Amino acid sequence: MTVRIAVRVRSDRIPEIRRDLRTNAARVVAKAANDIEGQAKSRAPVDTGFLKSSIQGRMITPTHWRVTVGASYGAYVEFGTRKMAAQPYFLPAIAAVAPVYQAAMRRLLS
Repeated sequence: MTVRIAVRVRSDRIPEIRRDLRTNAARVVAKAANDIEGQAKSRAPVDTGFLKSSIQGRMITPTHWRVTVGASYGAYVEFGTRKMAAQPYFLPAIAAVAPVYQAAMRRLLS
């Protein structure tokens, strides 16, 4: 006994699905970057306010953002020195945003 199955594609929605996925992923990435920036700013210790104001998120491509700390001493505050205790603000901001970001990306792919 031989069974034959014929499949005919009447509509190719792959380009539409791909475009929508890219657009929605860009939104999720932008939100995560802005949330990290906001969390880091709210957690940064304030003396003069320069450290806080130097935290900036910027888009490289729609799905690639970079959040940076412009203050030259930002890493010393984050990790401490032998003379100063660490005052983490950046890594905790990432840790706070990561679960929300991961859940949003999972929803896009499900």
